[in-house]
Amino acid sequence: MPAKKTQSSTAIKKNVNISKTHFLNLPSCNLLDELLIQRIEHPEKTKQIDVAIRKQFERTTAIFILDMSGFSKLVQKFGIIHYLAMILRMRRVVNPAIKAFRGMVIKFEADNCFAVFQNTDDALHASLQIQHDLEVANLATPDESDVHVSIGIGYGPTLLACDDMYGNELNLASKLGEDVAERGEILITSAAKKSLKKKFSFESFPLTISGVTMKAYRLKK
Repeated sequence: MPAKKTQSSTAIKKNVNISKTHFLNLPSCNLLDELLIQRIEHPEKTKQIDVAIRKQFERTTAIFILDMSGFSKLVQKFGIIHYLAMILRMRRVVNPAIKAFRGMVIKFEADNCFAVFQNTDDALHASLQIQHDLEVANLATPDESDVHVSIGIGYGPTLLACDDMYGNELNLASKLGEDVAERGEILITSAAKKSLKKKFSFESFPLTISGVTMKAYRLKK
């Protein structure tokens, strides 16, 4: 008989009321397409159109990228349907935690979650809540069904449109969350760290991703 799982982490107190309204009103994707078409067809108006696009779509936000761990190994061993059920379990934990800390899910894509927050502090608190809630949820499942995630966070100007987002900090956060972070890790960019209002404990490390050299920060738990 397998050993009983025990919870090792301390519960996080939820002192934040779940927001009923989002801090962002995302414009239509059709509008972005229309402006981009104008940019292609009227290159002489590039600067004016770029200003219009930034005015309509650009927001300075904390960018949150979550990736589930172990896809290839789990699918090979247990099959894709097993993993799809794990993805659903992940989403049922992640979505309310993001809302609880005033965030907005832009999209769930396969075993990833893309979300934005008003500030990096909220993004970090939500990340810690998610890791805690998944650990609790995993107590009730066999090891092969346990959900583990890695998270990357950036901060800066980002183009947001209905169901997608674009920007340099998004790219960096994606690389950290999907390619660099190990299971259970939360990594943030230099810009995200600079934007923090409260003190968190980090360890820094240099890395090169897709030819880009940067410094990243790993949250100490």
